[in-house]
Amino acid sequence: MRDETPEDLSSLAETSAPGEQFYRRTGARLTAPPAPSVDRVSQSPAALHAGYHAFDLAHTVMLREQGLLPPDVGRRILEGLLTLEDETGDPVPARESIGRGAHSGEAHLIDEYGEAVGGWLHTGRSSHDLSAVATRYVLRDRLLTVGSKLVDLIETYAARASSYTAVPMPTYTGLQRAQVGTIGYRLCSQAFPLTRDLGRLITCYDRLNRSPAGAAAGTTTDFTIDRERVASLLGFDAVLQNAEDIDNSVDHLLEVGFTIATSAATVGRAADTFFLWFSDEWGIVDLPDELCGTSSIMPQKKNPHSIQAVQRGTNELIGEAIQQFIAVKNLSGGVQYDPALLRRFTETLDTLRAVVDGATFNTDRARALVAADWALATDLAALLTKQCGIPWRSAHQIVAVLVREYEATDRSLTDVAAADLETIAEAYLGDRPTVPTTALETLCDPAQAPARRAGIIGSPAPEQVADQLETLRTRAEMYRDQLTERRVALDHAHAARRSDIRSVIDA
Repeated sequence: MRDETPEDLSSLAETSAPGEQFYRRTGARLTAPPAPSVDRVSQSPAALHAGYHAFDLAHTVMLREQGLLPPDVGRRILEGLLTLEDETGDPVPARESIGRGAHSGEAHLIDEYGEAVGGWLHTGRSSHDLSAVATRYVLRDRLLTVGSKLVDLIETYAARASSYTAVPMPTYTGLQRAQVGTIGYRLCSQAFPLTRDLGRLITCYDRLNRSPAGAAAGTTTDFTIDRERVASLLGFDAVLQNAEDIDNSVDHLLEVGFTIATSAATVGRAADTFFLWFSDEWGIVDLPDELCGTSSIMPQKKNPHSIQAVQRGTNELIGEAIQQFIAVKNLSGGVQYDPALLRRFTETLDTLRAVVDGATFNTDRARALVAADWALATDLAALLTKQCGIPWRSAHQIVAVLVREYEATDRSLTDVAAADLETIAEAYLGDRPTVPTTALETLCDPAQAPARRAGIIGSPAPEQVADQLETLRTRAEMYRDQLTERRVALDHAHAARRSDIRSVIDA
């Protein structure tokens, strides 16, 4: 039987745990303070403080409009929260200094005014509400920033490629010279995947920009909150409909991680290519000194530190996405995506843009690499088919024999004689064709190779590359407009929220 003597609980309101779970009052549900390792479990990324702050303000406005707060309490809560903002309106430094994470606003209000005021802030919501709203609030903002950086990078690629649409250089397969493209064509090939990354990012943003506020712990709340009003105040496009889905699902975080990791893979592959082009063996690209470092022991070295920074940064983002997919099977949750990763990705994108913009292309070296090897071997086989009527597979085998024999005697494409081709063809076919000498001489000019594909969409012919550049510019402009539209909508929501806060305070 319960002891009838009332327990003295007056000290509970004056004690709290030191970390994020400040509401975990020793002597209430639990009788001992948390161990440090337990408190660390609930720690959230510092970058989320801006989201916590906006949600605290929007939630308070809604509670007051719904009649769930006494008028004076609503005013004092809003005034108290606004004191956390510095002269630029940034609440993050003050909230970080409080040290209570998602509940820093409530902790501040209770410290300043007691539970008679601060104790009302958390009405009708849960800790999960705070983290879910803040995560979407901050991630969506940084996705837009990443998107703008991707547009900048695409435009830089297009600007550089436009100067090299007719300068031949090899394409590679298996790190061996394969066929003939142009510098402009190869730069376009790095830019097009970025446009697809942008498309994925914008659709990811649109799915992310839905409000989870009001789901509470998975069944909403007994309080008559207005979820749509909070969504509007925070600039979300709509509310998510099923509270248990909101509480349990993490697919939005996986999608952000996947979207960014996919773009990081695109950027990382571009960096890998520039790394090869910069090497002594390729020698196609040089970088300005400010993008390079040196060796502490080898005085001759000029190391491409900027390219290596891009490689490291993209590896980190891909690793984070893999970690998320591993964590998602954890029944107790644990899936997070630190918004700081998106900030670091914007820095990585800026670095690659500096590389692309600052690169000096050695056009003589690019031409020499085409002429020095067998990058035109495929074109040579095509000549036998078109000029001599030899079936493609037979022409392919004839040129393969020619390459083997010429390499054995240290000869290259520039040494090819029509008579040698005719002799090999006769041995293979049993009939000697006539290879036109003029056509053979024209074929061996690297500058002519891309132009032969002028009528084929997607080829390295200068006319086709010009069309590709126009497509890149058009897509960049389209995506910039879409990003701007979404940014403007968030700015309008912010301005409206500030106005509504002032209305509640002045009422």
